Amino acid sequence: MVGFVSDAHGNPAGLEGCLRALEMHGAERLYFLGDAVGYLPEEGAVLDLLRSRNAVCIRGNHEAFLLGRLAIPEGRNQIYRISEARARLQPRHRSWIEQWPIRLELELDGVRLLLVHGSPQDPLAGYVYPDSDVSSFGALSFDFVLMGHTHRPFLARAGSVTIVNVGSSGMPRDVGNLASCAVFDSATRSCEILRVPFDAPALIAKWGDRIDASAAACLQRAATESVVGRIVRA
Repeated sequence: MVGFVSDAHGNPAGLEGCLRALEMHGAERLYFLGDAVGYLPEEGAVLDLLRSRNAVCIRGNHEAFLLGRLAIPEGRNQIYRISEARARLQPRHRSWIEQWPIRLELELDGVRLLLVHGSPQDPLAGYVYPDSDVSSFGALSFDFVLMGHTHRPFLARAGSVTIVNVGSSGMPRDVGNLASCAVFDSATRSCEILRVPFDAPALIAKWGDRIDASAAACLQRAATESVVGRIVRA
């Protein structure tokens, strides 16, 4: 069993819940699909959690912003808080992030997987939503494509390819206090999305004006439709 998690965005509480849930479901290896930093202020704790679990990490657009490999869109730094994260970042964390690739190909028990943050066409910044047209994925030479970036989890199929957006462990955009991750069983060629509750109001109160009001509002979002994934208590 393998665990996948993404978009922790400086929220160690959400990430830690996902890590516990994945361990409870038998995940023996952990892959992180990018965006440990940005929006929320505890990126150091997030990175330490990932390192403590020997996570294999790929880079997201927020790591690219942090390292100066992508330009921060005009007017977004106040929301993303990248400059603040860059000032806090410890040298050991930066040197580790610099080693993260922007895509990763795996073969597990004969199952071929592509890991990206955004999309196969744009690994750092491509957006693939639950209602996106994924028909082009069917031409890829992989059995599974796993990604994050949109903070909205889903499972879909295109031909023989299974598409998995694992959602966000730190700042979900569908239900603000339900962290998201995915567990993959290569033996059965199956993947399940797990949702793990965390105390969003307590975190908002703790962070105060260290986060933008729009980030706080995201963490307060209530469900407006059926929740994607199985809710678990970790």
